[in-house]
Amino acid sequence: MDNDISGALDSFRAFEEPRHGVGTNPFKLGCSLADPAPHDEIEKTWRGDVPTELRWLWLTSRTVRLFEDVEYGQWGLVLLSPEQAAARTIEFYDTYPDDAVRGDIVIGEFLGDLELLVLSGDGEGVLVALPLDPRAHWYRVAPSLTEFLTKYRTALGSKYWEGVASA
Repeated sequence: MDNDISGALDSFRAFEEPRHGVGTNPFKLGCSLADPAPHDEIEKTWRGDVPTELRWLWLTSRTVRLFEDVEYGQWGLVLLSPEQAAARTIEFYDTYPDDAVRGDIVIGEFLGDLELLVLSGDGEGVLVALPLDPRAHWYRVAPSLTEFLTKYRTALGSKYWEGVASA
C-alpha cells in the first residue's frame, strides 16, 4: 500500500512548477509536497489510531497542496498534516454532530470553498463533505485514498465528482 500512495503522490510532481491553463482551468496551478512526517509525530498525534493508507500518506509527505491556484488561492486541495487533521477532525465532529460517524477523519480542505475531504469511518471510502447538506448527499469520491489521488490527478484538479449522483 505504501508504494501505491507514494506512486500516486509522485504523479503530482510533474506540476511542482506552477503553470497556467492546466486542463480546462485557466488559473496558474501548482502542486507541492512537504517532507515526510516522522513516525513519532504521527504516533504522538493519533496514538496509533490511524488507517494504514493515511499513515503512509503522511510518511510520504506531511502536507500536500494539489492543483493550488498559486496567484489567488481560490482553487485546489490541501491534504492536512497529522496535527492539522486531528484539529480539523475535532471541529468536524462539533460542526456536523448529526452527520459525522465514529472514525471519520478530515484529511483535506478544498481552497475557495468549505468542502472537506473525509476518510470515512464506516467503510464509505473517501467523501467530500458539503457544508450545507446532510451526509446522505455528500459525494462518495473513491473507495480508497490512493484511488482518489489517482482520479484527482487524472482530472487535473477538477472536481470530477460534481454532476454525479452523491448517493
